[in-house]
Amino acid sequence: MTARLSDFAQRLEPVGRILGLDGWHVWGSSAIDGPDGKVHLFTARWPEESGFRGWSTHSEIMHSVADDAEGPFEVIDVALQGRGGTHWDACMVHNPTVHEFDGRYFLFHIGNRDGRPFTQQIGVAVADDLYGPWERFDEPLLGPSRYRDWDWLMATNPAMVRHPNGQFWLYYKSWDLTDLTRKMGVAIADDVMGPYEKHPDNPLIDYSAVGKQVEDACVWVEDGHFFMLMADNKGGVVREHGGALISSEDGIHWSEPMLGYDTTAAYFEGEPVRRFERPQVLLRDGRAAYLYLAMTAEHLATSAVMRVRR
Repeated sequence: MTARLSDFAQRLEPVGRILGLDGWHVWGSSAIDGPDGKVHLFTARWPEESGFRGWSTHSEIMHSVADDAEGPFEVIDVALQGRGGTHWDACMVHNPTVHEFDGRYFLFHIGNRDGRPFTQQIGVAVADDLYGPWERFDEPLLGPSRYRDWDWLMATNPAMVRHPNGQFWLYYKSWDLTDLTRKMGVAIADDVMGPYEKHPDNPLIDYSAVGKQVEDACVWVEDGHFFMLMADNKGGVVREHGGALISSEDGIHWSEPMLGYDTTAAYFEGEPVRRFERPQVLLRDGRAAYLYLAMTAEHLATSAVMRVRR
C-alpha cells in the first residue's frame, strides 16, 4: 500500500516527552478535561525491575493532573490496580482510556487473571469524580468469542466512542491464531454498561491479506465522520513504527489507510526510530486537540504529547 499523508498528520506539532518516571515503565496516557479546570491523565505503569514484559503481570493505572494539556503533570494517586484473588482483573490493569458520559466518568481498561494472554478481557471502572473512588465490577464488559472464532484468544485494547445515534461502540483487538495477525472488531450496546453485542461483520480491520497488521486503536467522531488511529508496528501497513489513520461514514466500512503520524525520529531531534504505540486523542469542542502516545526511550518506556493544529 502506498503511504499518503493525512491532514491529521500534517497538523501535528511535537511538544515533548511527559511522565518519564525513574524506576517505572510508563505507557498509554488517556487525557480528559476535568470540571476543576485541570487536565487529568490516566496512564499505565509497571516497575522497571519486572522488565518490559512486566506490563502483563505488574501494570497499574496511575492518575496525574496538570493545568495544561502539555504538562507538566503531577502524579497524585493510583486509580486502579490488579484486584487479586479470582477476579477477571486479578493480576494487572492496563491500557486505560477515559470518557465522560452523562456526567459520570468511565475508565475502560484491560485486565487478566494470571498474566497469560488468553485471560485478557476488557472492563470498566466508574466514578462520579475524576479523583475517585472508582467502582469496580465482578464481570468484564467484553471477552473472547467461541473457540476458533477470529477473537477466541482474547478481547483487548478498548477504544470507546458514542455513536451519533446514542449507542456505545466498543472497538477492540484480538490476535487471530489462524493466521497469527492482529485484527479489530466492534461490539455495540444501548447502555454504556452493556450488554455488548459483537458486530456480524467482524473483524472490521484486517490487513492479513497483505501480510500486515495494526493494533492499539483510538476512535473518535469529528464533523460527522469516524476516525480510527492505530499503531502500525508489525510490518508497516503505512509506515512501520508510525501510525495508520482510517476514516468512515458509518463506523463499519473504513477507508484505505493513510499516515496518521510518523516515527519518533521525525518529531524528536536526534532520536533513533523507535515505536510509537497507544495513540489517544484529547477532544476539545468536538475536534482533536492533542495526541498522546506511548514510546520507547532508552531503557524505559515513557509518554509523549503532540499538539493538533486547528
